[in-house]
Amino acid sequence: MTPDARTVVIVGGTSGLGRACATALAADPGWTVVITGRDPEHVAREATAIGVRGLPLDLGSLASIAEFATALRTADLPPLRALVCNAGVQFTRRVHTADGVEATFGVNHLGHFALVQALLPDLVAPARVVFVTSGTHDPGRFTGMPHPLPVSARDLARPPAPTEPAHVDGRRRYSTSKLANLLTTYELARRLADEGVTVNAFDPGLMPGTGLARDASPITRALWRTVARALVALPGVRTPARSGADLARLVTDPALAGTTGRHFVGRAERPSSTASYDRDTQRALYEDSVALVAELAR
Repeated sequence: MTPDARTVVIVGGTSGLGRACATALAADPGWTVVITGRDPEHVAREATAIGVRGLPLDLGSLASIAEFATALRTADLPPLRALVCNAGVQFTRRVHTADGVEATFGVNHLGHFALVQALLPDLVAPARVVFVTSGTHDPGRFTGMPHPLPVSARDLARPPAPTEPAHVDGRRRYSTSKLANLLTTYELARRLADEGVTVNAFDPGLMPGTGLARDASPITRALWRTVARALVALPGVRTPARSGADLARLVTDPALAGTTGRHFVGRAERPSSTASYDRDTQRALYEDSVALVAELAR
C-alpha cells in the first residue's frame, strides 16, 4: 500500500452516474474505489467489470447500513478519504423501506444521512463528502417536476395517504428528497468545518437513459432508454460519462481541497434554491434525522 493510497465509496455505483464516476476514479491508481448496490451478485459482477471493489448496501435498511459500515471497516483498504452519496430512487406509487419509512425519503435522504453518520469516524482528513442532488429541488427552475413539499423529517418519513395522483405524489417526493440533500449538505458542511472534511452538492443535470425511470410505465421506460437519449444535444442535458467525470472531479481536484458547503451544476458553482439556504430548516432536518435514525435502530 503506497503512502498516498486512499479509498472512495460510491453509493449506487453499479450503473448510470455512479458507475461512470467509479470508472473515472478507477483510472487513478492512487484511489481504491468501492461501489455499492442492493444485489450482491450484481455488485460483484459490476465491480469486476470496472476493476474496483464491491460491497452490498441497501439504503432502505438501517441494518444493512450498519453491516456495510462494519464490512468496510474490517476490509483491507487504504484510509477512507471520500464518500459519494449518489444512490437515488423515484417511485410512481407509495413504497416503504424495510424500516417502515416512505421509500423516496428513506433512501434518498435518510439512508444517505445514516450512512454518513456511520462512516464519519472512519473518514480520514483531508476527506470529502459529496451529495448528488437535482435541479428538481428548485421551484425557480423549470424542470417539469412538482415543487417540493415543506421539509420535515417526521412528516416525510411517515406521510398520510396521498391527496394527488400517485405518480404526481411520487415525483413530488423525489424533488423534496433532493431539497433535503441540499439542506443536509449545508448543515453538515458547517458542522465538519473544523474536522478537515468538506461537504458539497452536485447536480448532474438531466441524464436520459439512466435507471431513474425504472418504476415508470413500460412506455415511459422505453422512451427514457431510447428516444430521450437524443436530448443530450440540448443545454443542461448530459451523458452519464460526462457527469460522472464532473462528479469525480469533486473528489479529486486539488483546487477544491478547501471548498465546502457549495452547490455545483456540472463543473460550475451555482446557487441552489432559496429554501435550501434556510438555516433553521437545515438544523431541524439534521437534528430530527439523528433522532429518527436512533428511534428506527432500536
